[in-house]
Amino acid sequence: MAEFLHFSRDTKMYLVKDNRAWTIPVLDGFSFSQATNASEITLNEMEDASGRSRRGRKMFTDSLSAAEWSFSTYTRPFRAAGGTTYSADKGGRAGSAANASHAVEEALWVCMGSKNVYNSTSYAWNHGATGGAITSIATTSGGTDAGRSAGTYTIAVPGTNVTIASNGSNVAASAVISVVVNGSGVATSTITDRGIGFNTGSTLTIAPAAIGGGSANLVLTVTSESFSSDSTDLDINFFDSNRSSLSTFDLYFVLSDKSAGRLVYKLANAVVNEAAVDFDIDGIATINWSGFAGQITDFTASVTAQASPPTASAAGEIWIDTDDSDSFFVSEGTGTSNWVHTIDEGTASTTNFIRNRLTQLSLAPDATFKANNSAVTYETSYQVAITAGNITISNNISYLTPEELGRVNQPIEHVTGTRTVTGSFTCYLGSSDAATNKSKNLFEDLVQDTETVINEFELKFDVGGTASTPRLEFQIDRCHLEIPSHSIDDVISLETNFHGLGSSIGEADEITLKYVGS
Repeated sequence: MAEFLHFSRDTKMYLVKDNRAWTIPVLDGFSFSQATNASEITLNEMEDASGRSRRGRKMFTDSLSAAEWSFSTYTRPFRAAGGTTYSADKGGRAGSAANASHAVEEALWVCMGSKNVYNSTSYAWNHGATGGAITSIATTSGGTDAGRSAGTYTIAVPGTNVTIASNGSNVAASAVISVVVNGSGVATSTITDRGIGFNTGSTLTIAPAAIGGGSANLVLTVTSESFSSDSTDLDINFFDSNRSSLSTFDLYFVLSDKSAGRLVYKLANAVVNEAAVDFDIDGIATINWSGFAGQITDFTASVTAQASPPTASAAGEIWIDTDDSDSFFVSEGTGTSNWVHTIDEGTASTTNFIRNRLTQLSLAPDATFKANNSAVTYETSYQVAITAGNITISNNISYLTPEELGRVNQPIEHVTGTRTVTGSFTCYLGSSDAATNKSKNLFEDLVQDTETVINEFELKFDVGGTASTPRLEFQIDRCHLEIPSHSIDDVISLETNFHGLGSSIGEADEITLKYVGS
């Protein structure tokens, strides 16, 4: 009987959700584990008449902790070839639209910031049955009505004077729209509260009585999406992450890939807790992912590994094609013809890695904050060339586990905590006799501003540069900066911590991401 050893360098990882699989190459150092919670009972008594004192103890396994996992991936944007072929040519396409920007790791971002489901018909991510938050609104009709009175009007959705149409089976809740009408009766609409329960294509018809009279209804069309890919870029937001739980998925780690002794571990009901990006000046742009799962199981016996398609008895089964370099398939139905190849486009490319050295930082005070600040005259922008930096996005997730006696309790569900966007950047202490927007000036302005308890800066990391491809942009529109700290080395530097904030304490628009493929 053969005995096998398993090596981390022979490992492949797959993310499976909604009967689709994504190949996500991971770096050395990945881990997954699950601990137990135990109780100890001890005896501690004085001697009896015979001089005997019992000092024993007993252990009880109370519950399994939530499984914990972590791994790192490179940031790898690319442009899709297009088409919908998944199994015929044994190549998993990222999307049906040719030349659209995608990323190898995009599924992790979508699951981290929403409850999206994957639509196998449109080959795209969509909101589930509960709908999503409003991403943007556009005026469809009624933008101008000379009979309107000028003013600013706050519109609650749903409301007495608002009709929601084309919203599927969802029920929109708690959105707020601000409509500004100028002296010519032109209405300009902005989102105050993105709400939840909307679909792309939903329409909001606002009656004249709610916006200063006149005769024309104002009709707004809603876009609601956490993931948008086109020929320009791939946009990812967290607008729909104001939920008590987020998207779950299964992770499969195939150990000893392409070997008869392979092991397959399944991490069921996994969820992304944190994504951290470090800008190492001499490295390749990398994301460090970590999260939880309900349970780790040895799934080897449940995986079919053979050269021809097996007969699937249900959707969601796994087949490893041993005749095609252990290609990974998921069934979307029964029989032998419903196997779908893992989505692996971009994983074999050598041109979609990003060099950190090309990263640029844009830093400017928010225009309104700058105009209203009387304590310090902030510069329009600051010229800061960074030497290092990092961003961490965290869902601060915890797991609910029952505490029934007489059994080993299992984790049942995750619960989101406070969403945080934090980070820091390091730069040399620079000054100039010809400019007043260097790092020295940033330090001075922040120190001197003793009247502002929350400052607001617009911060953007262009990982890979501002114009070259591939690249990844992190945009934080409202960023609170801490006072920089000095580091006294051969070249004196400043380290500045920052905190991404929403447009209000209830909004989830602290950060947006933009991938541009090459």
